Parts: sequence; structure tokens; C-alpha cells
Amino acid sequence: MDTRWYKGFKEKDAKDKRTREILAYRNAYDTLKEVLEDQFEESVPDYKNPSWAHEQADVNGANRKLRQVIKLITILDKDT
Repeated sequence: MDTRWYKGFKEKDAKDKRTREILAYRNAYDTLKEVLEDQFEESVPDYKNPSWAHEQADVNGANRKLRQVIKLITILDKDT
């Protein structure tokens, strides 16, 4: 499980409680993951458009953030 889930938790009992909370919402995270995966954008460079590079950078940035969130909410069996 991503360690960011435990930021600010020092005691083992608190971390264990957080783990149980996260696992309780696993189905919701899996559904959210599917929704987010549908939000990925594709861009075909239009070299005739002078701002195509800015548009491509925007798409790349949006997709990067989606991947980061998906990674955070992906709870794998080996992590539990």
C-alpha cells in the first residue's frame, strides 16, 4: 500500500486502523479507478497549430496526474 496513506501516523495501532479503513473502501477505489481510466486524453499533434506543443503538454500533464491518483488508489493483494 502506498505509504502516503500513512502520513502523520506514528503508532502501529493507528496505522493498522488506517489500513482497515482503506481496505473497507477497496470496492469503491476499484470503481473510481475504472472511472478515472476513462478520463485519459489522447492528442494528435496538429503541427499547423502554433500552440500544439502547449496543448500536448496539457494533455500529458493531465494524464500524468490521473496515473498518480490511479496508482494511489490501486490496492493490490500483496500489499495487504
